[in-house]
Amino acid sequence: MDARRYLCSDLVVVKKATGSCVVNLEEIGEKMAVFEAEFPFEYHEQLCLEGGEEQFHGFVSSVEEHEFGWRVEMEFSPLTPWSLERFRPEHLLDLEGFVKNLP
Repeated sequence: MDARRYLCSDLVVVKKATGSCVVNLEEIGEKMAVFEAEFPFEYHEQLCLEGGEEQFHGFVSSVEEHEFGWRVEMEFSPLTPWSLERFRPEHLLDLEGFVKNLP
C-alpha cells in the first residue's frame, strides 16, 4: 500500500551543493515531497528541505521542466521521514480523508 500523500502549499527552503532557494511545496508524504522551482535541479542531486524548524534530507527522484519552471520530486532519507508532528505546511489538504467523509 502506498503511503498517504497530502496536497499542500507552503514556501520552504531547499538547500543543495550550489546554494539554497525558496520553492513552493505542492505535495508531501512520509517518504517524499513535490515542489515547484524557478531553477533547475539534477536527477539524483542531494537536497535538504527545510520545513519550519525541521530538515528533511534526500535526493531528487524526478524532474520535469514546464512552461513556468521545474516540478521536482524529492525522496526523503529513511533517517528523516516527514510527519504532521514534525512539520505541518501552512495549507494542507488530505484528499484521502476528504473523500472518505463524502456522503
